Amino acid sequence: MKLRVFIFAIIFLLISSLLSIAQEKSGPPKAKEWKGKGEKIEFPSLPTLTIRDFLLGKKPNREITIWGTLNFPANAADINVPAVVILHGMGGINDAEEHWIKVINSMGIATFMVDSNWARRKCKKDNNFKKAIPWCAAVNRGMNRVIDAYGALKVLSNHPRIDSKNIGCVGMSLGARGCLYLNVKRFQKMWGTPGMDFAASVPMYPPCNATFKDDDEITDTPIRIHVGELDTYFPVDSCVNYVSRLKAKGKDVDIKVYADTHHSFEATISGKKSMKIKGHNDGRCYYEENHSLPVAEMAQDDVAILSQIGFNEWYASATDKDKKKIFKRLKMRHKMGWRLPQFQYDKSCVSKSQTIKYNKTASQENEKLVREFFTSTLLK
Repeated sequence: MKLRVFIFAIIFLLISSLLSIAQEKSGPPKAKEWKGKGEKIEFPSLPTLTIRDFLLGKKPNREITIWGTLNFPANAADINVPAVVILHGMGGINDAEEHWIKVINSMGIATFMVDSNWARRKCKKDNNFKKAIPWCAAVNRGMNRVIDAYGALKVLSNHPRIDSKNIGCVGMSLGARGCLYLNVKRFQKMWGTPGMDFAASVPMYPPCNATFKDDDEITDTPIRIHVGELDTYFPVDSCVNYVSRLKAKGKDVDIKVYADTHHSFEATISGKKSMKIKGHNDGRCYYEENHSLPVAEMAQDDVAILSQIGFNEWYASATDKDKKKIFKRLKMRHKMGWRLPQFQYDKSCVSKSQTIKYNKTASQENEKLVREFFTSTLLK
């Protein structure tokens, strides 16, 4: 009996360590509501969705109210002012987002800083998730940002001072995932407003490591992706490959890879130039949308809809012993209350430490390129 209890305790600690984000004392500060200057505008959105529900277009029976902060440049005209929607990363609004507010406003362009986190700070309780990492990021992986961006676009398009035809998007990390995939026609049809597109999109170091169905069928919005060569939060070549697929479709998409540069390179984090984040991270694994997962062998309430690329081939040749081992671990996490959208069978791509680091040279080049891009797309 004691042996069984000991084994269970070890399993519990192992799974908990893999699914939680254990931050060092030097890590990001405790989350708090951002109260930057500007006009706070509320608009409707949806509660935290699992990626499964997002991809299936399964709409919840309730809405929530989130908000954004609108800032006009001091010399802005009374009407027809272009604007940029800003989408933050997992941790919320920080130095990078404030950096872009200043840069974009200095160009004569309005900014709308969307807060995707604070109204969802009780996401675990509101969605009956027994366990979840901060902001329920594991179950959603930033796809809420897509929905929030569509809502922000609608709000700004109806604003009397905003030029509805010249609204862009810039996003950081999970916010960049939103800024990137909001251009997918399939997602726009499910969650957006028909005929309402962004005029420009700048995803800053977005996770591109999941291949979604029809994700190469996008709008004609010009897209410029910016990533650091040394980023450990996702495989950089996944973004390069995605851009190649989009270019093959004739889309106006390009990517800039900055040498010797890490994640979140364009600004500090709460004033710190470098930070090590300890904890489980499977961002360097490659996933794909997979509607043929072996549901019979999985927990009834499993929300998984992504699987590691190569899973189907693994499953076809795996021994019963290997399958039993994998699915036993899968069901165990559900008994403990975890809900994760991806199925993993090979852990060799998992890392336990990530780096966030400001790079002055890359930041300066990045700002120059983004200024040029928004000038040509929004100030034309």
